[in-house]
Amino acid sequence: MGERFNILSLSGGGFLGLYSATLLTGLEDAAGTPLARCFDLLAGTSVGGIIALGLAAEKPVAKIEEAIASNGIAIFSDRPSPSGGIGSALDFWRSFRKPKYQADALRSVIESLVGAKTKIGDLPHRVIVPAVNLTKGLPQLFKTPHHPSFKTDLHLRVVDVALATAAAPTYFPIAEIDDALFADGGLYANSPDLLAVHEAEHFLGQRIDDIHLLSIGTTTAQFSFAHAHGRQLGIWGWSRDQRLVNVIIASQQHSVNYMMCHRLADRYIRLDAIQSKEQERHLALDIATEAAQKTIRGLASATLQSSINIPLLQHFLAHRAPPPAFHHKVR
Repeated sequence: MGERFNILSLSGGGFLGLYSATLLTGLEDAAGTPLARCFDLLAGTSVGGIIALGLAAEKPVAKIEEAIASNGIAIFSDRPSPSGGIGSALDFWRSFRKPKYQADALRSVIESLVGAKTKIGDLPHRVIVPAVNLTKGLPQLFKTPHHPSFKTDLHLRVVDVALATAAAPTYFPIAEIDDALFADGGLYANSPDLLAVHEAEHFLGQRIDDIHLLSIGTTTAQFSFAHAHGRQLGIWGWSRDQRLVNVIIASQQHSVNYMMCHRLADRYIRLDAIQSKEQERHLALDIATEAAQKTIRGLASATLQSSINIPLLQHFLAHRAPPPAFHHKVR
C-alpha cells in the first residue's frame, strides 16, 4: 500500500447545489482547515464544478454556500415550482425559443468568489471540471497543469471554465471560450467520480488501492414514472416537471455509484439525500425560493448529522494532502 490519495467529487444539480455547499461547510468546520487541503484531487460538474473551483482557490465553503443561497433568485428567479397544466405550460414556454435564464448574474457571483482575472493555473490545488465542447463535438475536461502534457487550460480564466461546465441546455446560454462553444458537463458526467479516478490512475500514477473518494450529490438521485402519464410522451410530456433532466441526472448517478462501489469498495463514500414526494413538488434545479432554501439546507444538515462520525468520513477529514506539483506556470 502506498500513500493515501483522497478525491472529492461533486455532482451537478443547479440550485440544489446548495445541498452540497451546506454539507461541505459542515465538513470544513469539522476538518478545521480549508477543505481542499484534505484532498489530493478535486472534481466537480456544473454547480459542483463551480464549488470545486472555489475550493481549489481555498475560498471558505461558508462563503460559497452563502453566495449560492443569497444569489439564487438573481441567478434563476423567485418563482415557485410550477403547478398544474397552466403553470407547467408557462414554464415550458420560457425556454421554448431561448434559454430560460441569462448568465450575467451567475458570472457576477463567480467573479465575486474567485475574482474576474484568476486563471486555472493560479489555483493551488488540483482540480478537473468537465464540459461538452460543442465546437469539437467532444467531451472535454478542464484541468490544472498537474501533468506535463497539460499546457493550455492553465491560461483560461476560472470564471469562464465555471460558466462552461454550468451551461445547462435550455437553462443558460451556450458558453464560449476562445471562440469554442461549450455546454454543461452534466450531459455526460453529472457525477464525475469515474473521471476523477481515471485522472488519478492514468495522469497522477496512483494505484487503485490507494485511492479514496468522497462523492457528494445534490438530492437528485431518484426518479420514477407513473403509468398514469402514459407512454406517448413528446417534447411537452418529457419536459414537464423536468422529467427528462431528472432521468438523465439520476440514471448517471446510479450508474456511477454502482461502478464506484465495485472499484473502490469501502474506500468510496457517497453522501446524498432523497427528496420526499412532498419535497419533490417544491424543489427543482432552478427553484430558489426561501422555502426551497430551507428544505435544501435541512436535508444537508440531516445528512451531516447522520454521517459526520462515520470513521471512514473522519479519515478523509484527517488527511492532509501534500502540495501538488504543477508542471507549467501562467504566463
